[in-house]
Amino acid sequence: MLLDVPPAEKKSRKTGRLKLSYWQAAQGKHVLGNPRLPELLVEFDRNKLTPEIMMEVEEVLTQGGYSYEKAHTACAAATGIFKWVKATREYFYIFKEIEPRRDAFMQSQKQYEEKKKQLQEKSD
Repeated sequence: MLLDVPPAEKKSRKTGRLKLSYWQAAQGKHVLGNPRLPELLVEFDRNKLTPEIMMEVEEVLTQGGYSYEKAHTACAAATGIFKWVKATREYFYIFKEIEPRRDAFMQSQKQYEEKKKQLQEKSD
């Protein structure tokens, strides 16, 4: 979801039917098997996250009962990814809360610079 990796099909142990699994996709070459994964995580633009993507993340995190302990038990490499997803989730909600304030501040800063420039022109 966050890294634009679609879920992979996995055969269910209970029903024997195919189902979509983000965990199966994460274990593949696009996430945990990618040698550039640390770079991708650092370069990830958190400001472009959409509420739709975050709803999918929330759905996956709540339905599976994901926790740090379960991720560590399943795969030691997954614990870092789990922490990154949780941190990205927190960033999203904080950013959405302060974004209007930040935009208002940037607008007032721009107005201040314009007024300062006008005052400078008048005094010269």
